[in-house]
Amino acid sequence: MRSSGAATLAQFVRVAAILLTHLALRRLIPPADWGLRDWTEALFLLLATVRDLGLPSHVVRLRPIPLGNLLRVQLGWGGALGLAILAGAPFLAATFRTPRPDVALVLQAMVVYLLLEGLASVPLTHFEAGLRIGRSVVPELARTLSYCTGALALALAGWGVWSFVLAMIGSQALYAALLWWRARPTMVLRYERGGTLTMLASSIPLGSIWLLAFAVTYADALILGSRFPDAVVGGYMFAYVWAFFASRVLQQPIGRALYPALVQFGDQPAQQFLAYRLATKVLLAIEVPAALFLFLNADLVVQILGGVRYADQADLLRLLAFAPLVDPLGRFGGELLVARNRDRDRILSLVLHLTALVAGGLYLAHRFGPVGMAWANFLALGAPVLIWSLARIDRPGLGRLVLDLVEVYGAPLPLFALAWWASGDEAWLRFALSALAALASLAWFWWRFGGRFLAFFRGPAGPEAPGAPTR
Repeated sequence: MRSSGAATLAQFVRVAAILLTHLALRRLIPPADWGLRDWTEALFLLLATVRDLGLPSHVVRLRPIPLGNLLRVQLGWGGALGLAILAGAPFLAATFRTPRPDVALVLQAMVVYLLLEGLASVPLTHFEAGLRIGRSVVPELARTLSYCTGALALALAGWGVWSFVLAMIGSQALYAALLWWRARPTMVLRYERGGTLTMLASSIPLGSIWLLAFAVTYADALILGSRFPDAVVGGYMFAYVWAFFASRVLQQPIGRALYPALVQFGDQPAQQFLAYRLATKVLLAIEVPAALFLFLNADLVVQILGGVRYADQADLLRLLAFAPLVDPLGRFGGELLVARNRDRDRILSLVLHLTALVAGGLYLAHRFGPVGMAWANFLALGAPVLIWSLARIDRPGLGRLVLDLVEVYGAPLPLFALAWWASGDEAWLRFALSALAALASLAWFWWRFGGRFLAFFRGPAGPEAPGAPTR
């Protein structure tokens, strides 16, 4: 719980600071440069999974943790990948539809960020494996402050897309240095001679999972970047980022603490599935009111967050607002399957999901433009495989979770319907009333499920223990 709290605090501060910074940058940097930035970010997030090969998550499952092997992979394989990107940057740049002379240069500069991020993963894995994520909070806050101040200063000086690139590199260098400094007193770089290849062979399924998961998350920017001008990509990704805002803020920090906890619960399957259920309900209890809030207030939200440049993205935001709710069981289902070494099931579900997203996105975007790409996010073809696998693990627990999620999805609807009806055509009144509806929904969910959440952290009592709450 402390690790989840620390990770969530760091993520909240980071997102809040970057939110305020990007509010200013949206007005200083044109959508075209935002489009290149979003496309580059998606590409390098995928390349980061290729760099890691699943090893940071795999070594968490080993005791003692061979951090020395992880460091050598990041230096050796990460360096080789970086050189390949430097050489192949002109070819990668050709996949971006808008013929800009700076695309290849941006890609080459981001190689430095890729290498620094790999070095930072070693001490970060050390903290996460020991559920001591709180030790990474100060470096995270320093990185956020450095990025925000650097990006704003560069944007004011007219550096355009380079405001993002240089600020990301500088802040990542600071982050890596601070993580290593804080980890050195307790981190042992244990090296298993001759064991690296064996670890990599074992981590390939896990690396495939993370690669597929990131591809599902960031396919929109890559697909649109290959077919539409940079300004169109920037406008779409503005709506996409805010539609998935609650997910981005909470899923990553909760998952950072949940995954090693699920691994440690390996000999307690009831507690393991209960941890998955609680994490899923916590996230969806926030995502559902957030989606309804965005749907009712899309015009005003776009006006506040983007200004007049993004006024025509309101309808797209309304549609995308519900995309995060399509696959609720998959929010942390992947972490549970991986913790139980059911890698094949997770890979199959992600392959189906990605296939539907890419094929559907290419076809629908060709027929209907960017809104077609938005509709492709509702094609959760991999969900049945995930449900089947979860049922094999704990069918009664899955049934209880599904019943809870029916309530999570349905309970806020009357409150938001009342806010819509009472506000009429008054946009600011609707904004205020729907915010109250969101708060009321959160209060209801805490009353309904908070007891089970607290009981889980207070002691080892399982869901069937005498006197333990059943919800």
